[in-house]
Amino acid sequence: MDLPYLFMRANPGDIGARPVVGAPFWESPDIFILAGVAPSLAPPVPPQLGQIAVAGQPNTIYAHVWNFGNAAANEVVVEFYWVNPSLGISPGSVNLIAQTVMSLGAKGSGRAHAVIKCPEAWVPTFVNGGHECLLVRVWDNPSDLPGEPKFDASINRHVAQRNIHVNPPPLHMLLAGAGAGAPQAALAQPLMLRVGPLYGAPAKVAVERVSPSAVPWLQLHTGKRGVFPAMAVPTGVPTLSPPTTAGGGFPTGPGGAEQHVHGDDQNLAFSTTDNAPGPGEAHVYRVSATQGGAVFGGYTIVLLG
Repeated sequence: MDLPYLFMRANPGDIGARPVVGAPFWESPDIFILAGVAPSLAPPVPPQLGQIAVAGQPNTIYAHVWNFGNAAANEVVVEFYWVNPSLGISPGSVNLIAQTVMSLGAKGSGRAHAVIKCPEAWVPTFVNGGHECLLVRVWDNPSDLPGEPKFDASINRHVAQRNIHVNPPPLHMLLAGAGAGAPQAALAQPLMLRVGPLYGAPAKVAVERVSPSAVPWLQLHTGKRGVFPAMAVPTGVPTLSPPTTAGGGFPTGPGGAEQHVHGDDQNLAFSTTDNAPGPGEAHVYRVSATQGGAVFGGYTIVLLG
């Protein structure tokens, strides 16, 4: 049909088919950050693609939007959101940063995809160290409406999600060099994660260690196609704390590779006993949440050396 077909990629090979099968849908390569620069000073296209947000300072967000339809999209609405670290996203958990409008040509026109800059700055707080999640939603008015579920990037091609926590090398390693003194912990403090709404069904949340090469987004961070940090030698284990209700204090207790969660508004904490990776290395962990064997959310943690 002669209609637009808008989408943002969930992974590098994505051409808009939904639901996303196999690859994590929360590692979109189409959401970029220019750290510490307000939109009024930022260029139309980000100079680097794998930057990390700076907490407490203005950051500029960009979105790479695609049209695979046989008609131009003349009124593409692009919405930028942030969400506290969460595995499942609901309409009540998103926070609108800004909305803007763009246009795209039809497939094969030479204008079927473009990068658009968020017009308002995103200033992440120190509560989560600047590691909130980012969501972008796009649609054409009136030819390709946003659809349902409103913020589910695994099912809705109009939604892209970036749930990636990148922890830079500790300051002491940068100043003194790797290997100086006793081994240091890879993660200074646990990372709080919200499970999200469960709609009356139990969920399983699990963490696994993966190779850096299993996360295609890391090519954006290195700035070179096919180049990834080396996998650091495991010296400990990643764990998830037992869940606790929101407002019930920081999750504590004996951790494990998986936890079973019942009820909404549950939090758990990710931690690891791995030592800090060496220069050019990384520990990478994926946290995934499933119901009935179907993945409904996740979060990826990258600890760099």
